[in-house]
Amino acid sequence: MAANIELFWGDRPDENAQDFFRAFNRAMGEKSDDVKRRLFVNYLRADSEADEWYAALPANVRADWDEIERVFHLRWPRATIARKTALEYEEEILAMKLKGETLGSKETVAGREVYTHIVWADRMGALVSRAGLAAGTTYVGLVRRALPALIREKTTGAPINWAAFLTSVRDIDIDYIRDGAEEAERERERTRKFDERVRTLEAQASPTRGIRNQLAQTSIATTQQRARQTGSEGNPFLGTGGGQGNLTYGAAPQGGGGRGAGGPGGAKTPGAPPTEADRAALRARLAEMVHHPDTDAGRTAHKAQQQTWAAKHGPETRVSERTPYPLRPGTLGVNSNECFGCGLGGHIVPRCPVPTDRRLNIREADWRAICRYILRVPFATPVRYVVIDDYGGVATVNSTAHIEEIEEGQGNGEGPSE
Repeated sequence: MAANIELFWGDRPDENAQDFFRAFNRAMGEKSDDVKRRLFVNYLRADSEADEWYAALPANVRADWDEIERVFHLRWPRATIARKTALEYEEEILAMKLKGETLGSKETVAGREVYTHIVWADRMGALVSRAGLAAGTTYVGLVRRALPALIREKTTGAPINWAAFLTSVRDIDIDYIRDGAEEAERERERTRKFDERVRTLEAQASPTRGIRNQLAQTSIATTQQRARQTGSEGNPFLGTGGGQGNLTYGAAPQGGGGRGAGGPGGAKTPGAPPTEADRAALRARLAEMVHHPDTDAGRTAHKAQQQTWAAKHGPETRVSERTPYPLRPGTLGVNSNECFGCGLGGHIVPRCPVPTDRRLNIREADWRAICRYILRVPFATPVRYVVIDDYGGVATVNSTAHIEEIEEGQGNGEGPSE
């Protein structure tokens, strides 16, 4: 046994002087004090702090085991450990919860299975004993109120002490606990299903439901090369391909009354070719629109335009020539040979280099296609330039007209841009 004792250094942070001295006494067993006195130095590390301390002891001290023990404890006194305060014990007691969903189940403690309510009572008993509260009833009322109703109903509200209270918890019939736990689980399942139903109904009543459904029904179709068409057949909104031949609405328009609006069931029927009156009306609407610059203030104003449009026309309304849609800041004006995918020039939708998630809103793409179809004779497109101050206010609005319409074949409907 003596060979298993670690030699004592006296200055190492990972050793405990009190543990060493107790281990030495255990190793000595029933040996006399004289034997202990003579053997003690052999358990001190040579040339260590402890060895030097022992060598410096007076001869009369080294000759008496009781004196050696006394001066050893003076040199290496027992450390004062940090003990929990009353507040810390209070927090720990109130935080030790017995969860209702664990009632009736077992835990393995010291190699044996024990019911969870008994495990909780044993641990709580040990805790209140360390806190010095076992003889009283401090915190019993608070702890009892936090217990599951199944347990609380079987305990008294005015126990004589903690021991009596915890005994009443341990003595609850296990069959009663099992039956109550099963009923509580069924109630939790009913509550869970009810909550799921409420969330479903809330989602159905959400003001954004229409937009989400519209987006879910929007698809991208393959663009087909078609021969150049004239008259009503050239309207990209009269075919099954949607606004530009590549973007489609999956649902029928709600309340749409524009050119080429569908009949029953949402089917589109060809309309008459646009007239000069149609063009004049569209130009008037374009003149009322503000196309903002690509600045922070411009983007903020554009977002407000989109919100106003949705509030006025509804989230599921299809764009028509009578419901002009705001244009993205920094893009080209309508009828300027622009790409209906990004609003810029030099290419068409099938060859648009802009990532799909950065392309135009489907309504803006449709609006640009409508304008391209109706305004297909040369004219000067009115463009409004807006000066926005540092605070987002409109300072001046100047109207001009300088962009001439290009021939239909140069648009992005069927062929590449020139």
